[in-house]
Amino acid sequence: MTSNKQEILTSIIDTYRYYASQPTLYDIESCYRNSQDEILHITPYFSTTDLVRLEDLTYTRSFIYSLKSRILLFTSNVTPIQKGLVRRLASPDGTYLALVSRETKGDEESQYMQIWHNEHLILGYKVNDSEVSPHGKILPKNDYVSFFEWSSDSKYVAFTAEEKRTTCKSYFTAEKLDETDPPANVYRENWGEQMETFETSIVCILDVTSKQVKMIENQPKDLYFGQCNWTTNPDEFILAAFRVEPYRLGLSFCENRPTALFKCNWRENQWIQLTEFDQFCRLYPRHLPNQDNQFVYLQSDVYGAHSQCQRLILFRTDTKEQEILVDRIENVIYSNRNSAPFAAEWDTQFKGLYLSLPFRCFSSNGRYLLLRSKSSSRMVVHIYDFLEHKIHSLDSPLSANTSVLGLAVFDHYVTVNIVDCCTPYRLYVFDLQALDRNINGWYLIAEHQFQSEVKHRIQWQLDRFFPDNETLPVESIYVHTQDSESKQPLMVWIHGGPNSSISLNYVTDVITYASLGFDILLINYRGSTGYGQDSINKLLGNISKTDVKDCYDAIQRCLEYTDRTRSVILYGASHAGIIIGRLIGEYPNEYSMAVLINPVTDLLHFSMTSDIPDWALAQSVNKQFNFETGRRYCTDPVLMKYLIERSPVRLIEHIKVPVLLQLGKNDRRVPFTMGLRYYECLKAKNIPTKLYIYDSDHAIGEIANDSDIFVNTILFIHEHLHR
Repeated sequence: MTSNKQEILTSIIDTYRYYASQPTLYDIESCYRNSQDEILHITPYFSTTDLVRLEDLTYTRSFIYSLKSRILLFTSNVTPIQKGLVRRLASPDGTYLALVSRETKGDEESQYMQIWHNEHLILGYKVNDSEVSPHGKILPKNDYVSFFEWSSDSKYVAFTAEEKRTTCKSYFTAEKLDETDPPANVYRENWGEQMETFETSIVCILDVTSKQVKMIENQPKDLYFGQCNWTTNPDEFILAAFRVEPYRLGLSFCENRPTALFKCNWRENQWIQLTEFDQFCRLYPRHLPNQDNQFVYLQSDVYGAHSQCQRLILFRTDTKEQEILVDRIENVIYSNRNSAPFAAEWDTQFKGLYLSLPFRCFSSNGRYLLLRSKSSSRMVVHIYDFLEHKIHSLDSPLSANTSVLGLAVFDHYVTVNIVDCCTPYRLYVFDLQALDRNINGWYLIAEHQFQSEVKHRIQWQLDRFFPDNETLPVESIYVHTQDSESKQPLMVWIHGGPNSSISLNYVTDVITYASLGFDILLINYRGSTGYGQDSINKLLGNISKTDVKDCYDAIQRCLEYTDRTRSVILYGASHAGIIIGRLIGEYPNEYSMAVLINPVTDLLHFSMTSDIPDWALAQSVNKQFNFETGRRYCTDPVLMKYLIERSPVRLIEHIKVPVLLQLGKNDRRVPFTMGLRYYECLKAKNIPTKLYIYDSDHAIGEIANDSDIFVNTILFIHEHLHR
């Protein structure tokens, strides 16, 4: 290795290590106020990266804050969260803590359930113990297909677990024929990409008082229950159910599957279906704390786009009546549509609901509901007021040039994290009583700040324009260093999805790239979430067209604003592969190189091999997936031809720029073989290319892999940028 490459590599590693090790705030374990004074006790969860052991580290810290004097009185030291933790949840009254941990010895993995009361372990059992446990392994955290929830009276825990399984044996080695049922190697369906561990779902109850575990009987065998929320009756909870027949499609990031809502009386083993499996997807049921027979949930249409603008629905279980509290926003009207490049103001108007409901979303009196969402290129928080039947926008106290991430509600205090490109976290609390009193309800508890020279050196600006004389915008965030003396390469980040978005946030890779001498353009093309349903629908049937045009125009505006002669690097994953593959094929002389992570490059290959074949049909021809015809695309040659024509692999002949491919070999969303074929096509045309393979899935999110991707990308850029 040359000394120059060693210097580059050392700089990359040191800079990445610095920014990746910064703590980020992601949840709140508890928050309560002393009854006799104005002292607030808060315990958040933090995360950081250990690049020595190559793993995520999570920990808690406690803060004691004076509401009266607005002063932080005490900050505890770090309390690391133990490794092998499957579940950890404090009870609503704060006196109990439920823990599920795993331990591996040789080839055997064991799980242990524990219930702590104050300082005492009052219950513990080994999940593998057939005499105590009626269930198999307790399912890990997943907002779609598992749950682990305390009842409001802190007496019961409802959770999902696998069915208890016997060891599968060969027909010829089994001592008894019963040991061959089920047969060895029988295929077990699961929920696809990043949900392979979720095969069966058995709903169980742990009774803290009697120290008994009960598997609820009469559970419908043709349904999978994955979401739960207790009612005001400690014998009942509400669940969301998914069909498992005729076979399962992928669920991760897919909030458009048919679902039905059920009420379960666990004491009577009674399951009551509240809604049908119809044209709606119903997720995240949350029962009103002080109202019998009333809960809310988020509703979107089935099929079509995987992520949509949602409706907030109030459901009454006694009458089965439904009321739309917050309707979805079809289109957004912007007052200023003619701003110059990167002179747009951050828009603060309500643009609909796009994110899940937090588990702790209600104020204790039931009046207020915390709603997390997106508004264009920002994360925002809204409060629904059940008394006045309206939405309050909880605007950031630090201006619209920040994002507000809603965490949880405790009593009448909302905990949020306020972030931007240079700030990993700012823990704030908002007092909901301030909404009636017209006073400042914001309290800054703690924040993490970089040194001033870092904070003020990196800046960001917003661009917004309206293609085709429509009312649907394209937005982009330009992150750059203020003190740059030389012309810096422009790295264009294009998000996947396509129905997702890039929001103003602290992202390790973005701030590290900026610190290493790159400017970054983050693009939200039409079809991104946070801009109304019309924008999402615009892309249905139009991928590889509208999204490509939007990104091309956004890049041109940035170059016009900065310097047209600078190098442009295209960077993206998943659906971004379609956009980038088309850009380097249609405009072969305008870009310097492309970096692709698990990219979609062949729509026909994707539709026949991905865990979400419905995606290809909806996005390319706006057609609904049919289970009966399934993946038999050979029966429709017109469709096959269209999918091939819209695929980036068709444009290999025109590509000139170097291409870096980074693939997860266990990817079920965009199967690994697709990227491998694309690599072979590039090599055959003598296009400079390099391929890295990771033992990972579509996200390639493991610390060891994610950090390697960053370093490999920079090295590839240095190798090819100035040739």
